[in-house]
Amino acid sequence: MTPDALDVGQEPPRPPTRDPNRDRSESLAPKPLLASEALKDELAPHEPLARAAKVTGVLAGAWFAATALAPAWRPAGQPWLELAAGALMLAASLAPLSYGNRALAILLCGVGVTLTGIGGSGPASVLGYAVGEWGVLYLIAAVSLPAALLFRSHYRAYHGARPVLASALVLCLPFAILSAFGFDDATPAIQVTSGIALAALGVALLGFMGSQASLSGGALAAGIVAAIASPVPAHAGARLEPATVWEWLSVSASSLAFAGATGVAALGGFQLLAERHWKRARAVDVHPVPAEQPFAAPSAPSLTDTWNDRR
Repeated sequence: MTPDALDVGQEPPRPPTRDPNRDRSESLAPKPLLASEALKDELAPHEPLARAAKVTGVLAGAWFAATALAPAWRPAGQPWLELAAGALMLAASLAPLSYGNRALAILLCGVGVTLTGIGGSGPASVLGYAVGEWGVLYLIAAVSLPAALLFRSHYRAYHGARPVLASALVLCLPFAILSAFGFDDATPAIQVTSGIALAALGVALLGFMGSQASLSGGALAAGIVAAIASPVPAHAGARLEPATVWEWLSVSASSLAFAGATGVAALGGFQLLAERHWKRARAVDVHPVPAEQPFAAPSAPSLTDTWNDRR
C-alpha cells in the first residue's frame, strides 16, 4: 500500500521523545575512568604533595618559633628573629595561595632561614658557629638532592627526571669533597657523620634505576636531609667541648631547625619542578609498543649436513 492510500484521519507515527532531565543527568554522569588515565595519574600526578607541604611548613614554622625559648648558647642571641621566621613560615603554609606560589613561598622561607643561620642569627644560627661560610654547601646539597629525588620518584616514567637528578648530584660534588676532608679530623663524631653524609649521596644513585622501579621518595628525601645535617652538631660539639647540657640542647634545637628549613625548601623546589614539567610528563606513553625483532635470515647449510637432514 502506498502512502497515498493511507487513511486521511490517521495520524502519522511520531518519533519517540526523550526526557530532557534524563539527557541532562546522562551528560553530568561521570565518565568511566580508563586504566590508561589511572596509570598516567600515577606516573605523572597533578600538584603532588600539596597537603604535605602545608603540614611540613606548619611544623617547621612552629619549631622556628620554639627555638626562641631554647636556652641561649650564644651570648648575642636575638629571639625576635626566631619568632619572625616562624611567623613567615606559618603564613606561607596557611595562606590561601596557589600550588606554585605556595611552593615558591616555602622555598624562599627555608632558604632565608638557612642563610641567616650561616650569618649566625635566627633558628639555624648553629651553622655560623659550626661550619661558617661552608654552610652554603650544606644548603645546596640538602635542598637540591632531596628535591630531585622527589621529582624522580613521582615522575619516574618522565625522560627529564634523570637529568634533573644528575644535575643535583653535580651540585653536591663540592659538599662531597668537603665531607671527605672530615675524615682527617681527630673527632670521631665528625668522622662518623661525614661518612653518613657521603653514604647518603651514594644512596641517591638509586634514582637512576628503571622506570618500573618505584622509590619511596618521601622517606629517602627525609633521610638524606638528616644525613647531610648530621655533621653540623658534630662540628659545633667539637668547638663547645666541654659543653653544658643547656648548650647541647640549644645546639640540637638549632640543628633540627636547619634540617627543617632545608627540608621544607626541598619540598618547595620539588613542587616547582612538578608544576613546570607536569604537562610534558603527562604525555608519557603508558602502552609502549615493543620493538620488532629483526628478521633473521636462514643460515646456509653447512658441509657437515647429511642428505637426510636437508631433505
